[in-house]
Amino acid sequence: MRSAALAVILAVTATAHADDASRTWKKPIVGFRVRGPTKLRESVLPYLARVRTGDLVGPADVPRLERDLLTSELFESIAVTLEDAEGGVIVVATLDDKHSWIIAPTLFFLAGKKAFGVGFAENNLDGRDQKVLLYGQIGTRDSLFYGALFDPAIRGGKWNARLDVYLYQRVVDEYANPVDDPADFDIARISTSRYFGGGALVGYNFRWWLVGDLRLRGAYVQFEDAHAPDGTPLPVPQDDGWDVSAQARLTIDARGRRFGVTWGPYLQLFVDQALPGFDDYGYTAALLRAYYSWRILDEHQLEVRTHINVGYKLPFHEELVNGGIIDLRGYALEQFRGDTRGMWRAEYSVPITKWRFLAFRAVGFYDSAYMGFNFQRGDRDYLPSQTPGASWFRSNVGGGLRVYVRNIVLPLLGFDIAYALEGKHTEVYFEVGLTDF
Repeated sequence: MRSAALAVILAVTATAHADDASRTWKKPIVGFRVRGPTKLRESVLPYLARVRTGDLVGPADVPRLERDLLTSELFESIAVTLEDAEGGVIVVATLDDKHSWIIAPTLFFLAGKKAFGVGFAENNLDGRDQKVLLYGQIGTRDSLFYGALFDPAIRGGKWNARLDVYLYQRVVDEYANPVDDPADFDIARISTSRYFGGGALVGYNFRWWLVGDLRLRGAYVQFEDAHAPDGTPLPVPQDDGWDVSAQARLTIDARGRRFGVTWGPYLQLFVDQALPGFDDYGYTAALLRAYYSWRILDEHQLEVRTHINVGYKLPFHEELVNGGIIDLRGYALEQFRGDTRGMWRAEYSVPITKWRFLAFRAVGFYDSAYMGFNFQRGDRDYLPSQTPGASWFRSNVGGGLRVYVRNIVLPLLGFDIAYALEGKHTEVYFEVGLTDF
């Protein structure tokens, strides 16, 4: 009996060791293959799976490969297998694509400013993970056209590139913002600006999570029709001129994504320098932004964000702004202007329900921001409150709703209500359309 029991134990141990060995082997990648109802090119698969030919992989790596492919948000379902081949293994991905493009109207109600537009977004052009956005809008304050073509990994390699064009006519409200009265929402000057510009970017993917790029951009900017709210003519805030600059950016983005939930770190350093001899404004700007998101209880998300911006001799159209849906939701859109800015946000997102192809999520948030004037220029017409050293700190709390379409990459509806803690004021924001591209 003892010998029989010992034989069983040895057999089980040997089987366990064999199973462990089958799970822990690693072989070099010698190729990639794509299967299933997908348009993805095989040349792009290594970039999305974050591996390259020659990397050692084994069965234990399959969940990671599937998770990294899911993070691209291009696929409804993913199955990865490793097939033996001469000299190693072939990574085979069986993929079922999400619907990657959309043509949709947009409707914005942002603090009394209304706009209607139409946009086209493609998130996986020709199966190469290329991004295309074409968007036109007509509004009571902002009318614009934006077009961009972005390839995050040219032919699945290390280089990336983007071409873009940006045209707008904007009616800009400058708020009086007396530093001793946070409840003042009076407008001191209204002016119209026009911007005709575009740019070209080239970058390099050092790692899947580390990207550096350089962008050359140019625009001609006009300012006119400056007046007080009662129609009294006022000086324009800035002279017309050429705005030509070089922009350098370094981005660390190790976030994961899954059906509207994001987790992981994001850090970006950005510098914008006007080019002497080509530019009429001669300014410098720098930005450091950092995000971190936690995935909680599978579909909950907690995200914190912070921005630090400094600008030297910024012209009116390049000044930093706070207020509105992007960074300070309890105040009017772009209510605060300056050349030094700090922002902090915490946002918690939870699933509400899923109905057919729609997913509904609720968000709660706290925003806070600092804005100041410290490095002013001589040819800018500043308001009485915009003196050197003037600054404002504001914060708000609120909540909102997001609606996602499961088989489309982009969220299509946003609704927020925010209460300004210092201003004792409530703002409502409503967006329908391409709310997050």
